Amino acid sequence: MTATAQLSTSPALDGRFFFVEALGRGGQGNVFRAYDRVFRRDVAIKALHEARANDPVHPLAVEFAAWSRLRHPHVVRAYELLRASSGPLPPGTPYLVLELVRGLPVHRALRAGAEAPSILEELARRVLRALDHVHRAGIVHRDLKPGNVLVGPSRRGLGRVKLTDFGLASESGRAGEPGHISGSIPYVAPETILGLKVDGRADLYGLGVLLFFLATGRLPLVSKSPERWVRWHLDGPPAEPRELRPDLSMRFAELVVRLTERARDARPATATEALSILGSAPARAGCDSTHELPLGERARVRFAIDDARAGAMRELALPTNAGRARVTRRELTTRSAAAGVTCVTLERTAGTHMSNLARVVLTLLLTLGPEARALVEKHGLHRGLPLTLVAGVPVWDRQGHDEERARRPAAVRVVALRVAAFFFDAARRCPLALVVDPSALSDPLAAGVVLRLRRAIARSKSVRSDVGGFLLALPAR
Repeated sequence: MTATAQLSTSPALDGRFFFVEALGRGGQGNVFRAYDRVFRRDVAIKALHEARANDPVHPLAVEFAAWSRLRHPHVVRAYELLRASSGPLPPGTPYLVLELVRGLPVHRALRAGAEAPSILEELARRVLRALDHVHRAGIVHRDLKPGNVLVGPSRRGLGRVKLTDFGLASESGRAGEPGHISGSIPYVAPETILGLKVDGRADLYGLGVLLFFLATGRLPLVSKSPERWVRWHLDGPPAEPRELRPDLSMRFAELVVRLTERARDARPATATEALSILGSAPARAGCDSTHELPLGERARVRFAIDDARAGAMRELALPTNAGRARVTRRELTTRSAAAGVTCVTLERTAGTHMSNLARVVLTLLLTLGPEARALVEKHGLHRGLPLTLVAGVPVWDRQGHDEERARRPAAVRVVALRVAAFFFDAARRCPLALVVDPSALSDPLAAGVVLRLRRAIARSKSVRSDVGGFLLALPAR
């Protein structure tokens, strides 16, 4: 039975998770984006293929045992390991509930061979900090490759970096089977190939190859032959990135060479030691932590949220300084949650020029429960956004959406009016704060929605409105 057919009979997994989008398919199973209506958050669901679901000791149990021990800003969180009892997955199917990261694999998020040296160094620092935490927990990731390092969107500099997928992770000091290679062969350490005991230095080796690729745009060996790769790992020339990128710093090149030493004793003993090769990161300008937000700015945020909770319509201008604006947005999210105000952020979708407007609308719909269907039909949201109704539940529907037609100027004007009206309608049911990241305004549809929201808020100052508590936080003009 296909996922679509299953979804039509029972849309909620275990009465809790609404599947929103298929994110990918791997060797072990499928990954979906879902909405957790218990904790009111988006999550990733990693479910085993049906053929492996009945194994007494299934791979996800081993993966979760390692992954759930990790708590670090640069490591994706593993929340729960469950078995399906109802919904779109076959009964008994094991699945992981994971933190959903808004981002792309590092080789798609960054331009391999063209990124500034400072970006590459900062990426190395963050992955090394993640590996330091993993290794201190007694775990070896064993699959350091581009697809397992996620990078979030950012208008400037490097976005959020997260290490993910612990499907091959093992306890430090465990030996593999000689001749059996686990992981992606361009990134496996020599000791893995030889079946020796593996510790954190194997992950450092994989990171070294990954950094070489990101810095130069090519792997240290250009070949698709597994045999040639094995020979290179065991006795190949050093991976020297400055031969292809002379603009790289000496310390970055030294890091790559040290990490890819064939003899593991010649590599840094720990991720902390590897970090010392790079030295300290340059100081970052601007405000970047909550405690640095001035008291006056905190008070302004608090009063705006209080007004929304009391039923007023407000517009809040965010600071012009990028760092302070980021911290103010974070303060808005935290304060809103404490005050019982639903807070959503409108931003650009990673790797595109479009915003996440449809996802924001879908998130709000899912919080409205039984009322969602009536609102979709009332405002005609399914006619302008990639949404559809399945058994009365709104779900993401890219296949049934004509994106080119929806982006025509006339259609954008109509859809913007509908979405703005929906936001106000949702605010009648629960106070709503919409935080607008500047990156979202490059999307004509998102910009049109924001324009109509601002006009309505301006009119509400002179005309009594029954819209309900609504706060629009957007960049200062």
